[in-house]
Amino acid sequence: MYKQYLRQAWQLMKQNRFFSTVYIIGTGLAISMVMVMAVVYHIRTADIAPEVNRDRMCYVTSVSFKMNDNKGSLNSGNGPRFVKEVIYNLKTPEAVAITTMSQIMPFLVGDIFMQVPGHDEAPKVSLMGCNDQFWKVYSFTFEEGKPFTDADFQSGMPRAVLAESLARRLFGRTDVTGQAVLINDVEYTVSGVVADVSGITSDVYADVWIPYTSMAVIMKNMSDEKEGSAGLLLSNILLRDAGDLEAFKAELAREVKRYNTTLTEGQITVGDPVSYADRMVSNLLQMDVKTTYIALAIVLLLFLLVPALNLSGLNASHMQDRIPEIGVRKAFGAPRGTLLSQIFVENMLLMLPGGVAGLLFSYVLVFLFRNILLSSGIFAMLMGTGGAIFLSPGMLLNMEVFFYAFLVCLVLNLLSSMVPAWRAVKVNITDALNG
Repeated sequence: MYKQYLRQAWQLMKQNRFFSTVYIIGTGLAISMVMVMAVVYHIRTADIAPEVNRDRMCYVTSVSFKMNDNKGSLNSGNGPRFVKEVIYNLKTPEAVAITTMSQIMPFLVGDIFMQVPGHDEAPKVSLMGCNDQFWKVYSFTFEEGKPFTDADFQSGMPRAVLAESLARRLFGRTDVTGQAVLINDVEYTVSGVVADVSGITSDVYADVWIPYTSMAVIMKNMSDEKEGSAGLLLSNILLRDAGDLEAFKAELAREVKRYNTTLTEGQITVGDPVSYADRMVSNLLQMDVKTTYIALAIVLLLFLLVPALNLSGLNASHMQDRIPEIGVRKAFGAPRGTLLSQIFVENMLLMLPGGVAGLLFSYVLVFLFRNILLSSGIFAMLMGTGGAIFLSPGMLLNMEVFFYAFLVCLVLNLLSSMVPAWRAVKVNITDALNG
């Protein structure tokens, strides 16, 4: 039966080429807008190396230190003492990666330049301070050497891991383990070289990674300013299971309560840990998670509803011409359900070429506007702190995205074709035969 529907739909497409062309183009444009959102969401949430555990990640981003006697408060990131005495004591996580806050560091440290001793070239680089567990939480590809060790981190040794492109720019090669480099005139020893990472992996993006314990700007407030509780660090928590978030929150609250008993100048409160997806969505528009999801849902609804109304008008005009045909089929006993299913299949056949075209066009849009669509948020895009964004075929081509495209075609078909079709099949046989 459906083969017959498809053959009839193909004949109708050839007989009504103008209608078919307009319908396919309209479908393609509508689907491309929705699929841009789907592709961007997939890229920002799927496991992409080095961020291969996004579904199990959560973050402790903010610490508020309120001084005694209401003398003031400070809202900041994690301080080094807070990290050492609270975050490292937690048992729920599988591992904890501590990093410097890449969006704040440029304001406090300024530009960072790197050069080889004795060479004139000193390019500006993106630097990230991290701990030794950083290399366990995130999956980097080492082209040469290895990450700095726990002993290097604990001792604050000047060790550096370079991105491949930076190593080639400075040395002309990647086998540079043991070589010396100057980072703002401080000498570091290269421990390894990793493959370049894309700016879409914002948790780890940098040109060079060093132990944060080797950075004076990070460690100077270990025991004095706000007792080391507030600082420039971000706690990237790898949970053993995605469902452990509530257990982690409860354990963190207990540790914070214990930690507050050791403070003399004030007390701290910690912002609720957030999952990777929630953090990504809230950073997108710099709004809270719930508001951002509502805004995205409204945009998605508009992208579907407006073209659906336009296509529905086309369908209504087309169905008016087919009312005599429907009358004949009803006269021979065709039930409404059969007529509706045939019209649905015919419209789906028109939708699918538009869906394929729309999906391909969405890839073009994502590629051309990747620096806007895939930045780490409005703030990062304006300040240029999000890093260079490059895309691989594996990031774009995914069965999940293809499923999204088919689902959008299905929904758009239902919205645009079923109302005109239902009105057409409800016409009584006599009126239908008379046109």
